[in-house]
Amino acid sequence: MTRPTVRMCARCERTTGEPVLVHEVHAATGPGFNVYACRDCAGHYPPQADPFELLEPAGAGSRMRLRVYRTDAEGAVTEDRGTVEILADGRSTPVPRTTAYPPCGCARCGAAR
Repeated sequence: MTRPTVRMCARCERTTGEPVLVHEVHAATGPGFNVYACRDCAGHYPPQADPFELLEPAGAGSRMRLRVYRTDAEGAVTEDRGTVEILADGRSTPVPRTTAYPPCGCARCGAAR
């Protein structure tokens, strides 16, 4: 026997047996929570935004900077060979950032499964 889903509407503060998910609150240090509304009030909330869509797009190309050096047994740097910077050639396609579930089904992400 399953219990009916009952939630309180965040707008009118009445309980509803048909809650609509209107917002997901993400937390950096712990679990987030969901905000629900009744069917009548759900239309007053804007559509949910994907947090990754709010990030600014990456620059012209990806880059990685490596510091190359040698250390002794105690971890002290004995020889500093400088810094190497590697730029992406633009042929690789970045993995799409999304919080959607199920995860991305593109060929690049599917190969990792």
